[in-house]
Amino acid sequence: MNKLFSVSFILIVCVLVFSCNNQKEPETNKAATPTTDTSKQRLTELPPPPPPTEIPSQIELQKQIQEMEKELYKSEVLDVTKGKQMIRLYDTYHKNYPKDWECPDYLFKAGEISENMNQYNRAAQFYKMCCYEYNDNFKYRSLCLFRLANVYDTKLNDYIHAKEVYTQIKEQYPKTQLAKDADAAIRMMGKSDADIVREFERKNAVNK
Repeated sequence: MNKLFSVSFILIVCVLVFSCNNQKEPETNKAATPTTDTSKQRLTELPPPPPPTEIPSQIELQKQIQEMEKELYKSEVLDVTKGKQMIRLYDTYHKNYPKDWECPDYLFKAGEISENMNQYNRAAQFYKMCCYEYNDNFKYRSLCLFRLANVYDTKLNDYIHAKEVYTQIKEQYPKTQLAKDADAAIRMMGKSDADIVREFERKNAVNK
């Protein structure tokens, strides 16, 4: 009888332990579910888009350009940081207000500053935009063309494009001093300094 009672007692204890374990498992699963969902949500959540860049008004940009020009041109030595800021303002104005009559002048100045900062490819780009987007609407177009050709010739060693632009100056502005300078530049193109000196001495000897 005692032996039967012991076996019954053991069975009751096992049943109680098993039922307790079954009751705890749903609680564990319930606790784990929100954590998993939250981690997935964090992985798929995208960052907010950047705020739109506000374009300054035409009057505001002109005011900024005038103020920066005063700062930049009052010094005899080019400040590179201010030069970059100046170029950025000129470029921004051209991109947003391309039909304004100030644009070719701004592009020409941007080319000059870039050239003085030894950024010759960038200078050529500004000179090209100035010359070919505005054509004769820019009173200094012939000078701008010559600066473009000179950058190709003496800074980038791009003699093909240099000759094309020099020739364009001769054809479009035939009676100007720039046309004569362009013709002389074509003859000297690609020559060394020693060759140029000899050419100069030869011409002087003939003139005497």
